[in-house]
Amino acid sequence: MSEWQRIFVQNLTVPPHSQRRRHLPRESIAFQCVLKYVEGNLIKQRVLESLSEVEYQLRLSLFDISYRHFFGRTWKSTTRPLKAVPGQPPKVVFNETIYFHTSLNHPSIVTVVEVVAAAKKREGTHQDLSCGFGILHLFNTKDLASQLQLYHGTPRALLHPLLQDLIEQNKYMTVIENTHLQYTLRPHPPLETMYHLLPENMLVSGLQKIPGLLLTHGETSKGSFHSDSCMCKSDHRTVRLA
Repeated sequence: MSEWQRIFVQNLTVPPHSQRRRHLPRESIAFQCVLKYVEGNLIKQRVLESLSEVEYQLRLSLFDISYRHFFGRTWKSTTRPLKAVPGQPPKVVFNETIYFHTSLNHPSIVTVVEVVAAAKKREGTHQDLSCGFGILHLFNTKDLASQLQLYHGTPRALLHPLLQDLIEQNKYMTVIENTHLQYTLRPHPPLETMYHLLPENMLVSGLQKIPGLLLTHGETSKGSFHSDSCMCKSDHRTVRLA
């Protein structure tokens, strides 16, 4: 498989629910989401004690609550180690910046963040374990710099018919105490100049390859753009992403 074929396959996405696609198209809205760190008890779960080389990963997906339908393509962060400081809660620092745009301007459209532990079993095989997930609303909030509460289980629980609208108030959703994801979410108009290069409902971070989009200068951190120095070139124009 050639490099271009590999990139094409990686960029395939799951379409929105058919009922949602019947609605008249709206103008797409661009977002920037910064996933800063996870802090609290979920990253010291007892089930992880028998595993070695444990690191943590964030996975971000788009979800339609009304139709219980995941769509787009799940974005995965690089794995990061646990930082333990005496007298402070355990923390995993990510500092990942994600960009995307969607025309599905409806309160039922959310992003789902999953915390995953990537570890090695005693026999040497690798295993991914879900440590919890959170629901990040896009269209019924203002610019956010906040803490996202996390729930026990995996995002697959959202597909269960007992979980209808107002998911966070459902009795089957159990909050993980003293645990949160620190994040920011806000509209990001500079991305609008690159809509023709970035498919709708595709979540991307700074170091991902996008055909037609080149990094021109600025330092990059592992898996993300530095917000004060990243610029990209598109059709002979220079566009600041962040």
